Amino acid sequence: MPNNNKSRRDFLKTVGIGGGVSLLASCSTSVPVVDRPSVMLPDGLDPANFHVHNSKPLALETKRSTLASAVITPASLLFVRNNLPMPPHSILDDRSAWALEVSGVHASRVLTLASLKQLGRETTTAVLQCSGNGRAFFEHGASGSQWAVGAAGCVNWTGVRLSDVAAHLGGVLATMKYVTATGGEVLPDGIDVSTAIVERSIPISKGLDDVLLAWEMNGQPIPITHGGPLRMVVPGYFGCNQIKYVKKIAFSEEQSTSKIQRSGYRYRPIGEKGNPDQPSMWRMPIKSWVNGPGADGEAVLAGQVHFHGVAFSGERGVQSVEVSMDAGETWHNAEIYGPDMGPNAWRIFQYSVILAPGKYQIVSRATDTQGDVQSEHRGENERGYAYNAWSETRLDVQVVSSLPKNPSKTDVVPTSQDTPVLESKPAALSEAGTRGKTVFQEQADPACGVCHTLSDAGATGGIGPDLDQVRLNTEVVANAVSNGVGVMPSFGNTLSKDEIVDLATYVVEATR
Repeated sequence: MPNNNKSRRDFLKTVGIGGGVSLLASCSTSVPVVDRPSVMLPDGLDPANFHVHNSKPLALETKRSTLASAVITPASLLFVRNNLPMPPHSILDDRSAWALEVSGVHASRVLTLASLKQLGRETTTAVLQCSGNGRAFFEHGASGSQWAVGAAGCVNWTGVRLSDVAAHLGGVLATMKYVTATGGEVLPDGIDVSTAIVERSIPISKGLDDVLLAWEMNGQPIPITHGGPLRMVVPGYFGCNQIKYVKKIAFSEEQSTSKIQRSGYRYRPIGEKGNPDQPSMWRMPIKSWVNGPGADGEAVLAGQVHFHGVAFSGERGVQSVEVSMDAGETWHNAEIYGPDMGPNAWRIFQYSVILAPGKYQIVSRATDTQGDVQSEHRGENERGYAYNAWSETRLDVQVVSSLPKNPSKTDVVPTSQDTPVLESKPAALSEAGTRGKTVFQEQADPACGVCHTLSDAGATGGIGPDLDQVRLNTEVVANAVSNGVGVMPSFGNTLSKDEIVDLATYVVEATR
């Protein structure tokens, strides 16, 4: 069994310096997922492969059974997470003309994608994972997309090393400590740029050692959903640092003052607000899980069964993987197979066993090359970040003597719309909900409708989440409003506790 105190220290080293973690055991694996079957996705993505958490901004979780056991995740199956709505597709009309502003070097200038391609070319393989992958396993109502295991994939990225770009521009100024990247999303009017802009900073040593400015993904131009025409790739770090549509790179003395840098992606105790002294979501810790067979509820035929899964640890690689068929009571060595694509890629593993009919609880536990062992328990934190426990990602499998001849399947038929087709009906509001509607429309500053869509309130905000699509409980909404989530500011100091409860009640009643 892993040493939990050691795991705590190792994790704080992983994500930054400072902060605290409390560990809580749980065997809850019930993960509610709200799918949007009638939705047209960009880039020809098939909704049948994803749990659609939100369409504005886009949040697609790859289904566990769809992740399968591939070394490289194709773009058609890779999760999508956007902080803001995507820029217009027209930015890809002339990829070569995309302009990147570089500063903090001796010869600051704007470089086109065409000129970047003249400075070098390198391909690296790395896991892309949302910081909140596994948020659904937290019990305190962490705000954000309720990812289970599907907000991760392994990708080949091709581009130019940031260090080569810096050298071409005369080198980095001596006083710089960070690399700050800014995305090219279009911000709506009426929004404070610092609260909404997608901008992240990483240590300069990481930037010059590993970062790519990538224009290809798995051998193809990066699609709009994944940050084309140019994306900053930070191998071994969480996806929040891998800025899409990157338009500015600044070598800087201080970290960005953007909200998502100062407070949004910070590992903090439950109930605390984010601040720059807390660990930033940088390196990904050791993690693994079993993908199948038996994922998404399908039965498995008795006899010889080959279970498969993935394991990774940012910057380190994987040394070994164990599998348990009885929720961690006993462990067996799994076989790591397939090509080793480097320390930032995931390794695929398999475990073969003869099974009689019955129910099995299957989990995996990985160890990385520095001896860090995947923990049984999650590290409790406000935003549900950096989940890497093995106990709650278990695969509950029903093994049967014979499979159904005609298993039922639900057809997924996309519409011609960019958003789901939902039944429209007037909301039945309680007294608290009626008061909350006034808060939503009039009292919050900025007004909720600037960012959110909610048909009952006549709101058509462009940043989202689209509240008509999500099904949240009052605790989650109140927590998000009080502390702020993503680009949304904290309203804890401008609205009373009663107003926040009323607002949360309204959102729930208007969307149920």
